[in-house]
Amino acid sequence: MQDKNIIIGISGYSRSGKDTLADVLLKSGYFGISLGDIAREYTLERHKKDESPISRINLTETSNWLRQQRGADVFMKIALEKFKTASISKTYKGLLVWSIRAPIEADFILKNEGTLIWINSDPKSRYERAMNNLRLGEPKLDFDNYMRQELTQVKPQPGIDESIQMNLNYVKKVANLILNNNFNSTAQFLSYASQKLDNILNA
Repeated sequence: MQDKNIIIGISGYSRSGKDTLADVLLKSGYFGISLGDIAREYTLERHKKDESPISRINLTETSNWLRQQRGADVFMKIALEKFKTASISKTYKGLLVWSIRAPIEADFILKNEGTLIWINSDPKSRYERAMNNLRLGEPKLDFDNYMRQELTQVKPQPGIDESIQMNLNYVKKVANLILNNNFNSTAQFLSYASQKLDNILNA
């Protein structure tokens, strides 16, 4: 990636507010892509016969499979290619990539002197957001199963090459900007986040 390009990554556990924060940055002039959307696209096809094709277990399995087939950095390669193509016809502030879940993705952003944002959010709040706004193909879960499935993305699972797995513990550890989202409304979170990101939004 060329030095003149700014790169921002957003990470956090499921339903922590990544999409909401990304929308603010997109409106300020960044080109953006959700790695989660890429994963869901492949997962819907790979598990289309399942009752809940994009459960987090299926998302994790598909993400690991895709990295094994096309390299651990496949999601970042896809994002960079889309940014390169889009930049031919329009000028952007930089590249925004959200739903960062793998060490190789976090390391790429930091290596390119980017900002890696981690959003903290209470598990109960995230669970309620998820169950009240299920995506097509997501299962309805009780809280314990919701948290159990999340663990497949939090740290590497045994018996699988760690380089191709998600590791949210690592991403959280290396993030260079931490935001908190335990607000009662989206508007409150956006007001808080806009203040924290003032130098980025108004660059």
